[in-house]
Amino acid sequence: MPTDTANTAIGLGDSQARLVVFAPHRPPLEAYQQLNGVKPMAPGELAALVEATGNHWRKIVNLYAKLLHQLEPVESRWQDCRDQRLLQAGSGCALLFSPPPLASSDAWQLVMGKAYAEACSLDRLADLRTDDGFRWSPSRRLILTPYFDYRALSNARLDDLYRLIDSQRQPE
Repeated sequence: MPTDTANTAIGLGDSQARLVVFAPHRPPLEAYQQLNGVKPMAPGELAALVEATGNHWRKIVNLYAKLLHQLEPVESRWQDCRDQRLLQAGSGCALLFSPPPLASSDAWQLVMGKAYAEACSLDRLADLRTDDGFRWSPSRRLILTPYFDYRALSNARLDDLYRLIDSQRQPE
């Protein structure tokens, strides 16, 4: 059962997300500075956000879509996942700008960037393991990832991240 993030979280996507990425900052647009909960993206809104904010947010969105598509290949291509499902209501994913909770979760929680993980004191969790170059807490279903950038999180590293999550999923 997914964790309900609607009452404590601030960000974009599905409040019942099974895959949550925590980002250290919001998109630099007025509409996203005023968020006070989890807001699902409307169809086409993500493309407009990327168009307005440029390459930085394009990388974050594309890498998130690639990972979601690997984990849940509903669409035939990751680009269709990005354009038709990512961060929308019922998508099972969210991009949060509020700090990650320290409690365990039913959702996979990915914390983007070493500096952000350190700022949230997540690099000091007692049960952190290292697998495939990722630090993660099995009890919290929390993974400290590189920042979502093509150099830091290449396709090969994204595949490693997918394999780590997939190896821990329970059969349905």
